[in-house]
This record gives sequence, C-alpha cells and structure tokens, in this order.
Amino acid sequence: MKRIVLCIIIIAVIICFGTFSLIYTSSVTGSITRDLEQLQTDFRDGDFEAARACAERINNRWESFCRLHFLTADNEHSLEVTMTAKRIESLLEREDEEALTECGVMLELVKVYEREQMPSIMNIL
Repeated sequence: MKRIVLCIIIIAVIICFGTFSLIYTSSVTGSITRDLEQLQTDFRDGDFEAARACAERINNRWESFCRLHFLTADNEHSLEVTMTAKRIESLLEREDEEALTECGVMLELVKVYEREQMPSIMNIL
C-alpha cells in the first residue's frame, strides 16, 4: 500500500512539474514573439535604439529560459534559437536590413520550439 501511495505522489509531482514547465515555456515564447514583432516594427520605423533594446531583452529572456530548462530534450533547436538571437543583435549593430529576415526566422524557430514542447504521445514515450 505504501508503494502505491508513493507512486501516486511521484506521478502527481511529475505532472505538476510538467504543467508548470509548459506554462512557463508558453509564457516565454509568447513574450519573445511579441518582442520580435515589436523589434520588426521599430526597425521599419527607423528607431534602431528601441530595436536594439528589444533584441537585448529577447536574448536575455531566452538565455535565462535556457538556464532554467537545463533538462530540455531539444538542445539543437534551442541552440539554433540562441544563435539567431545573437545574429539579430549583431545585425542591428550594423543597422543591416537582414535583421528583419532573421527576426522572421527566429519567430518560426520559437513557434516550432513551443510546438515541440507541447505534450504529445511522442513526447511522453
């Protein structure tokens, strides 16, 4: 009987941890998506300082997210998002139009990352 109760407690803890992790992932990816859209708007309007501030905020948020999600199973995808964020910051320093393209790429990468983290039979198995 003690084993059954212990198993139920362990399963409940795993489910709670997974739920909070999913909520946190959705929150971070949503805020990064909004910031990327704002960055694109600022860049098109010629407000490069605001665009750089957005890029720095995005990069800091993603790095802190990666530090907290050290058990993530999709390290390659996470690394690709990190590299794209750094590339955007570099392009914004030079005020290069390619930054808009990289923002679009990062938007897609973040959306794909979020979809891959959603519970599915493949994630569970």
